Amino acid sequence: MPFVLPQHNPFVAVATWRVMPPVASVSPSWHGCCITQGMQEIAVLASRALTMRNQFNAVADNVANVNTAGYRRIEMDFKEVLSRQNPQSRGLSYVQDRSISLNQTDGALQQTGNPLDAAISGPGFFAIEVNGTTQYTRKGQFVLNAEGQLSTPEGYAVLDNAGAPIQFQPEVRNIRLANDGTLSTEQGQLAQIGVYQFSPEGLKTLQRAGNTAFVPGSGGGPVALETPIIRQGYIEASNVNAVQEMVTMQMVSKAYESSLSSLQSLSELESRAIRTLGGSQ
Repeated sequence: MPFVLPQHNPFVAVATWRVMPPVASVSPSWHGCCITQGMQEIAVLASRALTMRNQFNAVADNVANVNTAGYRRIEMDFKEVLSRQNPQSRGLSYVQDRSISLNQTDGALQQTGNPLDAAISGPGFFAIEVNGTTQYTRKGQFVLNAEGQLSTPEGYAVLDNAGAPIQFQPEVRNIRLANDGTLSTEQGQLAQIGVYQFSPEGLKTLQRAGNTAFVPGSGGGPVALETPIIRQGYIEASNVNAVQEMVTMQMVSKAYESSLSSLQSLSELESRAIRTLGGSQ
């Protein structure tokens, strides 16, 4: 016997059906309406499943970087999109992941005792040169490379407040980093580590260039902070709460599996409805 697919709530991935009269008592136009409605229901569940998968990937990335210095938690923003393409789709809505943003809450400061480690207290990003482009990071784990430049462990030069690499003399010792980012040695002041701040809109549109590095987006580039606050011998820990992320991961995983299960059931019913319609003509 054929089935009618009722109005579906896109936020509850459960499909229910009620039995209808025999095919002979139902007009072909009724069948066409049911098939159209069923396809819309499938689209709703598919959009929900895709959104849950994207959120799961974001949470998994957060969990993987819970111990990564300078890491910023990924957050997803969702919106409900009402279907306006068909008068019969009134009330149906689709869930989409509208944007991915970075949680800008500062991570805890962890003391390392390494004089080349640096943590920013408050707003701002360090600037590093990566393959000819400038990227921005909160990860302040620095080293001196073979040429005496201050760099990341990956070999990318750390830039000063004028956007230039910071060069030390060979065999330099007793590097001191003041709270304002000024670097000095026994020979005196050398340079000031650049700390750059984005506008609120600039922060919203930052583009990831790796786990802890970013490039400016459509919201605009940064400006150098004149009086940053930097702690020598510290790093900023990831701002991810591992327990919170694991709970979220379990919830998203269950929602995703539920959506897929309902989607499969609904697809099977749609196929049966199409076969029934074909046999009744």
